[in-house]
Amino acid sequence: MDKSIVRLVSDVRIERAREAHMLHELANVSTLGFKRAFEQHGTTVSDGKTVADDSLLSKTLVELKEGPKIYTGNPLDLYMNQDTLLGVLSEDGVVSFTRRGDLKLSAENELILGSGERIASENADPLVVPPNQTISISEEGVIYALDPQQETAEQVEVGRLMLRDASEVDLVKLENGFFAVDGLPVGDFETGPEPVSVSVGVIEGSTVNAMEVMVELMSHMRSFEMKIKLVKDLDELGESNSTLMRLA
Repeated sequence: MDKSIVRLVSDVRIERAREAHMLHELANVSTLGFKRAFEQHGTTVSDGKTVADDSLLSKTLVELKEGPKIYTGNPLDLYMNQDTLLGVLSEDGVVSFTRRGDLKLSAENELILGSGERIASENADPLVVPPNQTISISEEGVIYALDPQQETAEQVEVGRLMLRDASEVDLVKLENGFFAVDGLPVGDFETGPEPVSVSVGVIEGSTVNAMEVMVELMSHMRSFEMKIKLVKDLDELGESNSTLMRLA
């Protein structure tokens, strides 16, 4: 009986973590490029059965499907097509990936996300563009600059976005919300076999469907309440057995 209680308590802890995860997704129903993800907990074998073990580390695998298209007409707004990912740089220069595509220029003329992170170039460097230029981005992720002061000026390539195909890898979600390849250190990875491309003037909405998450959350709450009740019932049964043993 003690083993059953321990197993149920472990399940309850995992259920609580899942509830927090679903509430987090619900809070990001309007976050650009946000992807639903699924927590995968470690498992152990008990009495010949494989069961979840909350003492083992869990990971959050990303469901990489295309979200809704939001047309803006902004030349710096990008929609990553199919399984394309965009590289971004942390403060210490480590590469991770995102589907968010609302780019803008910083005061230092660096390309950054709307949330402030620096965009990575093909060589994992920050992307700095010439000042006072008209910036455009091709479907292949090539960045061009044009001097609007010159009547006969031509577009000049000034950089390339770090775009990677993730069609053949599993992605985990990092604590900062960006992605990394499961099983590899956080950083760049070898692109997959599919071509990478972006659509310009479009951004991607969240893949979270509020109604679906609410239904899952209600189902989860019922399951959680049943397990809590079962833990209490087993605990009371254990106390009753202890009392009978003392009286015997």
